[in-house]
Amino acid sequence: MPERVFTNEQRDELRTAMLEAGFPLIKEFGVTHTTISKITNAAGIAKGTFYHFWKNKEEYLVELIRYHRQKMLPLLIGEDVLSGKRKLGREDARLYFRYLVDKENSIYAHFTLEDESKLMQNTSDFEPDEEKESFIASRLLGMLEGVRADVDLLLLANMTKILVLTAEAKDELHERVYEKTIDTIVDRILDLIFEER
Repeated sequence: MPERVFTNEQRDELRTAMLEAGFPLIKEFGVTHTTISKITNAAGIAKGTFYHFWKNKEEYLVELIRYHRQKMLPLLIGEDVLSGKRKLGREDARLYFRYLVDKENSIYAHFTLEDESKLMQNTSDFEPDEEKESFIASRLLGMLEGVRADVDLLLLANMTKILVLTAEAKDELHERVYEKTIDTIVDRILDLIFEER
């Protein structure tokens, strides 16, 4: 059977349909039980089409994380901040970091430590990368006002990862103080970023 050839427009539409299907499925079923079949069924396409874009579910998940982040960032931060017309303060930054672990809005809150481990084993996208992570942290700091002059970018990157890993390990933590734990980590991150109040 000859391989199906898609136009660029068709490829974009198919990729977007599968990426749009991903987050609602993960919210409903979790990462482990969100199968390729469920993704393609929700997108209304044949299962084999998936493999025209990704070789496995882990590659898909990496792109889904990026896609979801790019889609939600303007909603969370605002176009005026992204374009440099306005900067965010400490409380805006608090909302941003809380968003990273919010079950309703963030894909990270639906991952488990096991899911994270599979991504690290099957892709190179989650390996520590000082240059990439310093760039991301510095980009974030550029959107904030009142930033300390001595922010350690890699410490900020690690603390952000610890925040996300804490959410992924939620089932292994004491539920009664989980929100307080998240708030404590977020406060520490904000103290690393902002000048004293």
